[in-house]
Amino acid sequence: MRSPVFIIGSVRSGTSALVDVLWHIGYEGFGEGHFLSLIHYIDAIVDLHYDRFASTDPEVLLGKLVGNVDRRHLKRSLYETFRTLVNDLNAKQLELDPKDPWFDKTADPGMILASPILRELWPSSVFVFAKRRGIENVISRVKKFPGASFEDHCAGWAGSMAEWRNTRQQLPPECFIEVEQRDMIQQPERTARSLCSFLHGDENAVQAAYKVLSTPGLQESEKGSASKTFSLAESGWTAEQTETFLKHCESEMKEFGYTMDERYSVTV
Repeated sequence: MRSPVFIIGSVRSGTSALVDVLWHIGYEGFGEGHFLSLIHYIDAIVDLHYDRFASTDPEVLLGKLVGNVDRRHLKRSLYETFRTLVNDLNAKQLELDPKDPWFDKTADPGMILASPILRELWPSSVFVFAKRRGIENVISRVKKFPGASFEDHCAGWAGSMAEWRNTRQQLPPECFIEVEQRDMIQQPERTARSLCSFLHGDENAVQAAYKVLSTPGLQESEKGSASKTFSLAESGWTAEQTETFLKHCESEMKEFGYTMDERYSVTV
């Protein structure tokens, strides 16, 4: 099967369910990653530092404009450290051979933005982007993480969707698939077949994936919560919250074909 698999997307979009699927069809990996997303933040910091201290003076060690410390070479050296660390951890803690299929799940915006670099580090890598309509995602976020503000949750969903929409253009189309959280619940067999076909899994993998996805309550923080859909009017939000949601999320809702009513999306 294709490997490694990077599970990405907004939190509360089905990423944990996908981890369970991959475990059951023969992949190994940690339940949560949150390490490789550092690559994006380091990449950004290096750029900021070079831009701040740009110099044509050959006596300056950094010497961006004369190549004393080449920016691309520095980044490559840093990235390769991440690859070595992850490969070593997989070998030691997961007892994986180099050819064994493995995955990483990191529901963090930085991981989405790091995807093109990850593809360079692991040329055989593929990406599974978990997605969910903004209304249900924000409702779920608020219940799961009540300490964050409503506006932060709205901005978090919209940011992840926008970042993926832009980042996927930098990836070969054959190396990623988008999986709708709603389809995992309402169409588990179809979703299992689509995902396993993408991963080059056999019929045994399809059946194992289907069994996981059809398990009641797999993707729920409370009974029935994952399968519920709401129109914007049924969200239970105040007028101020609705305005905040539209401010942050309306554009990405349209970009991904999501509706504000009970239809969920224009393709349903």
